[in-house]
Amino acid sequence: MAQKAPDMVVKSNSLIEASYTLTLNEIRLLDIALAELSSYEECEKHVTTLPEMIHIRAEEYAELYGVTKDMAYLALKEASEQLFTRYFTYYVKTEHFPSHKEVRKARWVQEIGYVEGQGVVTMSFSKRLVELAGKLKSNFSRYHLEQKAPLTSMYAHRLYEMMMQWRGSKTVPYITYFELRERFGIEKEEYDRVTNFKARVLDQAIKQINEHTDITATYEQVKEGRSVAGFTFKFKSKQSKKPVIKDANKNVTNAKSDTTKRPPKAIPTMSAPQRNTFANKLLNNFDFIRDYSAQTIGKSREELLLWVEQELEDDEKRQEMRKHILMVGYEFPDKLKK
Repeated sequence: MAQKAPDMVVKSNSLIEASYTLTLNEIRLLDIALAELSSYEECEKHVTTLPEMIHIRAEEYAELYGVTKDMAYLALKEASEQLFTRYFTYYVKTEHFPSHKEVRKARWVQEIGYVEGQGVVTMSFSKRLVELAGKLKSNFSRYHLEQKAPLTSMYAHRLYEMMMQWRGSKTVPYITYFELRERFGIEKEEYDRVTNFKARVLDQAIKQINEHTDITATYEQVKEGRSVAGFTFKFKSKQSKKPVIKDANKNVTNAKSDTTKRPPKAIPTMSAPQRNTFANKLLNNFDFIRDYSAQTIGKSREELLLWVEQELEDDEKRQEMRKHILMVGYEFPDKLKK
């Protein structure tokens, strides 16, 4: 069985709040590459220890974004060449000027390449990008790559990321009209009227997010006098439908009503190496991090690894994590498969 491609993208809040202009294909290429970066162990996320080049295959792009392999390779090649010239602007607090923010600019990648005839694009990240992405810490936000895949608006991509930054409160605090334009990389002469900005940017982004992702979002405009000064955003998770089953004696019944169903097979005791392997896999899984956010936020990778290994050693806790353990590829021993 082929190993599933990494699906969790992790970005620092500084990177989410950065200003930059990218095409749709460049955003998609970066998402795939950053998901690959997020799959590396914390001790490996250093420019000198990461692989010299990360490989992105046209088949992966084609499957994720619903295009042909030829179209995928052309999109990847073009996007990588454009990304090579791009930079992002972000802000940091400095010790020398604590009451001011320092404006910095950094490149996304330091080298790119492509393998002719193989449908493969290669790239290596800049040192600064490695520092601003791929880490599971409290000031870093995460999202599922597949959730953003259907979005075709660059602004929908950026807005969705902003909302993931505030997943806990489900409210994006007030942001000024001009700051939002800057984050979106919108030039001064583009959509220079608020009505145009709302119709062509915000409304379209909100529509796509509501139709294609796991959240439903709205926004409110904040006025100063008669002018729109900024916006606030609210969102909520979509409720998944409860599974139903058909019964020979009844029309439709809820799955919970089936009292004859055998209990789920328990995950047997794990050895120390197994616990370490699956602890690492669980910490790279978006759904696990989301469902256990209360226990994971604010802790280092080492602390989280120790905690998960201890949970997997406890039989009751291990069964509570059963769904996630199976999700990351656990297979029952042959004697338990029957």
